[in-house]
Amino acid sequence: MLVATAGHVDHGKTSLVRALTGVETDRLPEEKARGISIDLGFAYWRPDDGATIGFIDVPGHERFVRNMIAGLSGVGFAMVVVAADDGVMPQTREHVWILDLLGVVRGLVVLTKMDAVDAVRVAEVAQDMAELLAGTSLAGSQVFAVSSVTGSGLAGLGAALRDAYAASPADTGHNFRLSIDRAFSVTGTGTVVTGTVLAGQAAIGEALVLSSTGREVRLRGMQSGGREVERIGAGARCAINLAGLETSEIHRGDWLVAPTAHAPTSRIEARVTILAERVAPLRHDSHVHLHIGTADLGARVQMPRQKGLAPGVPGSAVLVLDAPTQAVSGDRFVLRDSSGRELLGGGVVLDPLASVRRRSVGEREARAAALAHANPADKLAALASAPGIEPDARWFAQACNLTPEAMAVLLEGYELAGKSRAIIVSSARYVALGDRLIAALADHHARHPDESGLLLRAARTVLEEPVSSDLFTGLVGDLSAHGRIQAEGALLRLPSHSARFSEAENSFWRRAIELVDDRALVAITAAELARDQRLGEPAVQAMLQRRRTSGDLWQVTGGKFMLRDHVAALVALAAELDEATGTGFTAAQLRDASGIGRNFIIQLLEFCDRIGVTRRSGEMRRMRGDWQAVVGAAPPWRKPAR
Repeated sequence: MLVATAGHVDHGKTSLVRALTGVETDRLPEEKARGISIDLGFAYWRPDDGATIGFIDVPGHERFVRNMIAGLSGVGFAMVVVAADDGVMPQTREHVWILDLLGVVRGLVVLTKMDAVDAVRVAEVAQDMAELLAGTSLAGSQVFAVSSVTGSGLAGLGAALRDAYAASPADTGHNFRLSIDRAFSVTGTGTVVTGTVLAGQAAIGEALVLSSTGREVRLRGMQSGGREVERIGAGARCAINLAGLETSEIHRGDWLVAPTAHAPTSRIEARVTILAERVAPLRHDSHVHLHIGTADLGARVQMPRQKGLAPGVPGSAVLVLDAPTQAVSGDRFVLRDSSGRELLGGGVVLDPLASVRRRSVGEREARAAALAHANPADKLAALASAPGIEPDARWFAQACNLTPEAMAVLLEGYELAGKSRAIIVSSARYVALGDRLIAALADHHARHPDESGLLLRAARTVLEEPVSSDLFTGLVGDLSAHGRIQAEGALLRLPSHSARFSEAENSFWRRAIELVDDRALVAITAAELARDQRLGEPAVQAMLQRRRTSGDLWQVTGGKFMLRDHVAALVALAAELDEATGTGFTAAQLRDASGIGRNFIIQLLEFCDRIGVTRRSGEMRRMRGDWQAVVGAAPPWRKPAR
């Protein structure tokens, strides 16, 4: 267990740690000369029961708050130290606010220098601390009065720390991650980094990734609590000897993570709270110092609809970082102003891999509420059951830093849906979506018995909630595989349904398809079919329109029609060109790939723009994401014979 001290400068934090452990944590010459802590100090205490309790002695002076925040990374227990003679001071308050912002819920209060005051004064300061902690994460913490000089009260404090050690929560199911606070070189050993393990485990010989560079490194040796160890786990303070790295490549704030956990980010969706003690709100796009892990990064705070954040009222925001870092949903952070002098507030990471895609207000609020849950299982349950939200399994595992084994257990009882088989949906919601689609098809068949089925795009709109093309395609595939519906190109129908055409209409249609095949036609017109079948052009036009509404034809221009499968094949060919270039395609490129004349290719692409499968930008076109839901699937395009 790691215990961090917190409190005002010269309130006896270092003396207290020394009295408990016998270790002097002030290691810098300047610290010894000035009698104050400047950077982080560390000590270990091993009571008789064999427990190892580590202490991080953080600086109390306001000029070194940055170092103080870095020292709290990964700490699960805090000792708020207050000198009984001075009482509550400015840095006492600021440190308590920081502990609250970082979500430290386990801790106690230590009143030092009790040998210098009477019992009345001790009671006064204890009451002041109870009032200060009220409403924070440490409300109701035990208070211990001690003297580092006489040793009075240290036995009771030590017993409380041992009890806290015994009650420390275990970490399971997470990948290894450590935020680096120091890097140095040891003669004969090489590069050594130190930090606190926030999650997971690592062993000598294993590979990790230095997040700032993406370089893979190997663990050559480890120490924890001043002893050589083979394996290290969450909550431990450790020193790691890394092979293949120079100290100049490593900085405070860098991360060591398991290879599967490496996911640097520059956009973090978060729940932010500005201190109630501030008067002015935090404005949209304010530049701040973001303290996360041991890092101190520049960032801009962007709020929905460019509204400011009022003091004391939690709100959603996106943190746009000046440099990438590593983060996990549930991580806590602190914000200071652009000068780094004033504490603004802090918050909790919701989505560490925030997308630039704009979301509706409803979707944004539902996602934020779901991700605000502390437990990954609760996050997933809320996300997977919320209409319009489609959590990706790979994103969720990365965002919550879950091992593959933990993710597999978490997915029990859910469907991995979509064409990608990566969208997590609750089983109840997935069944409901399928039932709604089948009911909609039955209703459509009853109202339009002459039509072959319901167009894919129209079918998506009857599901009573927004559904992506990926999820809808997977749903259609699953229902088709179980024989509950039939998908034919861009149409869906129930297996029991067939369009009602007369024998004369069916004969006309069979002859029309033969004409297309025999002459290798790309498009047909009513005039051509009327001449071929010796029918009146108005009658042929009426039959073509019936076939269009049934989904067998697309009307590309006022007089030209194309078979459903031909349109789907040409659109799929265009999608191949778009994917191959990565930047789009031109009409000339599709003309060459398809073997169709330029004039008709232009007409076809204008038709594709109208029905929403392509998007034009100058001479280039890009495919829209849901093009398959519009035109359906088809065999590959075959160039017409010349």
